[in-house]
Amino acid sequence: MTRSVGTAPAPPLPYRARPPQVLLGVGAVLLVSAAATVASAYGGGPVRVLLLALAAVAAGASLRAARSRLRSSEETLAASAAALALVGTDLGGPLLGAAPGSAALLAVGFLVLHRVARTTACWPLAAWGAGQLAVLRSLDGVADGLHTAVHLGVALVGLGVALRGRRVVARIALLTTVPWWLVGVAGGSASAWTDTGAERWLSAGLMVAAAAGLLLARRRRELQPLMGPRVAVPVLAGVVAGAGVTGAFSSLGPLTMTLTGYAGVLIANAAAATLTDRRRELFLPVALSAGIVMALLSIGQLVALERWSEISLLLLLTALPTVLVAASRRDDRPVALPVAIGCLAGAALLALPDGWFGPVVAAVLLTVLYGVAMTAGAGLDAASRGATARAAAVCSLAVAVLLRAADERTTLAVLLAVQGVLTISWAWRTHVPGEPLDATSSPAWRGGAVQLVAAAWFFAAAADLAAVEWYSLPAAAGLLIAAGPRLVDGPSWPSWGPGLLTAALPSAVLAITTSDGERAAAVLIAAAAVLVIGARTGVRAPLMVGAGTALALGLGFTVRALPWPLATALVVGAALLALGMRRERSPVDGFGARLADLR
Repeated sequence: MTRSVGTAPAPPLPYRARPPQVLLGVGAVLLVSAAATVASAYGGGPVRVLLLALAAVAAGASLRAARSRLRSSEETLAASAAALALVGTDLGGPLLGAAPGSAALLAVGFLVLHRVARTTACWPLAAWGAGQLAVLRSLDGVADGLHTAVHLGVALVGLGVALRGRRVVARIALLTTVPWWLVGVAGGSASAWTDTGAERWLSAGLMVAAAAGLLLARRRRELQPLMGPRVAVPVLAGVVAGAGVTGAFSSLGPLTMTLTGYAGVLIANAAAATLTDRRRELFLPVALSAGIVMALLSIGQLVALERWSEISLLLLLTALPTVLVAASRRDDRPVALPVAIGCLAGAALLALPDGWFGPVVAAVLLTVLYGVAMTAGAGLDAASRGATARAAAVCSLAVAVLLRAADERTTLAVLLAVQGVLTISWAWRTHVPGEPLDATSSPAWRGGAVQLVAAAWFFAAAADLAAVEWYSLPAAAGLLIAAGPRLVDGPSWPSWGPGLLTAALPSAVLAITTSDGERAAAVLIAAAAVLVIGARTGVRAPLMVGAGTALALGLGFTVRALPWPLATALVVGAALLALGMRRERSPVDGFGARLADLR
């Protein structure tokens, strides 16, 4: 019979130490504190010699402990030696105000000790700390324009230590490198955008190197817990590199800005198309963020300079690889197609301010893009058609705004009619018979109807056609088209009723009120035809609307032909008949009593 044995939880960190480690820690603190106090109180050459001698003794003891594999003693004595050496060389003076040479010598000495005792983690950390101290002390003697290079150089060294050192050394080196990296990137970005000459390019190159170093550090497994979410460092590296490169090239003129933005687009597209497996996971966020930053910053500069032709060229160049992706990669088409349509539409619109062509040509180009979107987008699955439909809608709206502002009503009518036919074809192709309309088919029927109605109205207005039928009949046809497949398989009143009533009522009312015989004859013929068709096909709404229109016309003309007293008697008699029948069905006070009971 077996018995499970529980494992006791690990104690808190201070209680994990053993008594020898406690003794070592207390002794090191007392030794260094006493040395710092003596250096601060007395100073002078003898004290320096004494402290350096103590540091040498502690270093020697650490080396001996390393050979004996006494890990705690080795690290504690090495830390004590490093602290004593620092105190001995500075003699208690200001930390950053002393000469940088002493800290540099200490860094070299600690590196030598690291070469002797590879297992001691304190020596590389002490060398790294002394090196940083030497750099901080020497900054005042460095030209202001080179401060950024110094900061980024130290950051690169720190990232190198983080890449090659053992785990504890790598983590501490990374954490102490972060301030240098941030200050260097901020200064490098400003230098890449504002400086002149070689300083601009040097800063851009160092920013790219700093981004690459950070990306390499992200690949080391021991450092990943300190790097945040998986995509944070790649995105940050891409943003830094893209901003530095764009800033450096921004000084070469608008055409170079355009090409820089296009290079960003190519980087993003090439990475998305070629990277696979583990390389894609690491480098795709870098390429996308760098490419997007380069493109956006380039466009922002061109907009600030009002270089509309260059922006149009950039959008046109951006659309070319996207068009190729949309044509060759079916899986990427739902994203590539609307992006290509949007870029080409933007290029056409931004060519207008510099007079490359006029509003009519731009409207025709936008209508062609609309047709491409409608034709190609209808072949996508229902879940991915929305973006293409929105891009096409933007093109259609731009056409309407351009031509209306230019007062090109006839051209607008023609292009709207073409767009309406294309929209109806989208709706027809995307509808599956027997199934309900999806999220894009239903708006397409309504949108196509609106476009066709607007086209007819603009044509009528351009031709100065004033008859009400030029406006009511297109509106009626639009309502019928908007119903879509419901005309065939849906209830007749919601689908047929609004359109037929819109067609019949205005003409019938005008025919009666104006005694227009020709209009009345045309309405009667149309009503009879609708009535017969409704009866033949078994659809209620056309039958009822046709019959009602014919009866209303006949009754209306009959009433108008009577003298007005007889017409009044007819109306009053009809009203009394209706009221009497209603109150006989549902009597109220007075109506339910006999005449003999009335007072």
